[in-house]
Amino acid sequence: MSKILIVEDNDFFAEVMTNSIVERFSYTVDIATTAAEARALMEDNKYEFLIIDLILPDSEGELIEELSIKHNNIIVTTDFEDTLTRKKITSLEIIDYIIKSDSADFSYLLNVIHRINTNESITVLVVEDSLTVRNHIVQLLKVQRLNVITATDGLEALLVMKEHPDEIDLIITDYNMPNMDGLALLKTIRKKHSIDQLPVITLSALGTESIIARFLKAGSNDYLLKPFSKEEFFCRINLSLNNLEMLKGAKHAASTDHLTGLHNRYYMHSRLEVLSKDKKSLNSLAILDIDHFKKTNDTFGHHTGDLALKFFATHLLDHFDMENIVRMGGEEFLIILPGISINKAVLLLNNLRKEIEESQFTDDNGSIVKFTVSAGVAATEAGKCDEAIKRADEFLYIAKENGRNRIEFKGSVT
Repeated sequence: MSKILIVEDNDFFAEVMTNSIVERFSYTVDIATTAAEARALMEDNKYEFLIIDLILPDSEGELIEELSIKHNNIIVTTDFEDTLTRKKITSLEIIDYIIKSDSADFSYLLNVIHRINTNESITVLVVEDSLTVRNHIVQLLKVQRLNVITATDGLEALLVMKEHPDEIDLIITDYNMPNMDGLALLKTIRKKHSIDQLPVITLSALGTESIIARFLKAGSNDYLLKPFSKEEFFCRINLSLNNLEMLKGAKHAASTDHLTGLHNRYYMHSRLEVLSKDKKSLNSLAILDIDHFKKTNDTFGHHTGDLALKFFATHLLDHFDMENIVRMGGEEFLIILPGISINKAVLLLNNLRKEIEESQFTDDNGSIVKFTVSAGVAATEAGKCDEAIKRADEFLYIAKENGRNRIEFKGSVT
């Protein structure tokens, strides 16, 4: 288990920080009250984060200066809010600092830890023609453990985005650049990526109200004036990434079935819309239904019925990609089969049907539960997915009428 070292001589703050971290994360925490104790602990342990008070009984910042040369995992805490202290702290290679008097529950500290852990999976594209400024930004981002890709102007940025279509999570772009400036780049990006899909932060030495408003109206998530402080830069970056994370979380919740973890009907429409635009792709889809599901609920109870739905969802994931499985509601599921012909689709679904027929699970009361499934399959045409769903549903009804535990398509059965 990863560890955090808190170096703090105030017992109250040390306890509050420790409790907050342990409740939120899966870290163990060591506590040192002096610089000497911290050095001794670091000889025998490896720490994910070092949370160090600026003023200790045997150090007035020397410990932080010493450790920051070799470690990029330091978060500083302090009681002082004066400008001189702030400049002293921010001049060091640290992740961030926290004013203890502002942190009754240390929520900002927890957010910093969460942000750094999450940042390791986030990629930022930096678009800046000045080598000096570009290198400075890259260094700042790496302190926050972000992955960085660079481009020297808007045209190169578009090429980089084409080479890494699904990797870039945030773009930081300068305004004035040769070939294609930041505004032209922003407008091009927004033709494909909305403001809540791909955040863009604009940097510029120009800060008139009209210029800032122009960028914000064009879809920039933020506008940062040069020269900027390291502290402000980190706050703006983290704010954009936090907002992106919240939006992704909201979208995930809105498109996910809470019981099975599969996608829901809301997701289905967007997924089918994407696939329907590919006129060259031969697609099929199927609607599946657990046979006599009401009987399962009546015999074993609704909790066991929920277990049956989860059991079936697990088998679906063994056979098909997550992005193509939808729980329509109740015991009904939709399988989207892009690039798969009707005959192959029926073969895949029949394998699943046989597997379910031969499977069983034990519920919480020790009862052995078995069930079968039926399915209707239909081919899809570009722009006519609703019609395909209707046909598949009709074939499913025929499968039910013909005895269940079967697959129907084009009037044929398996």
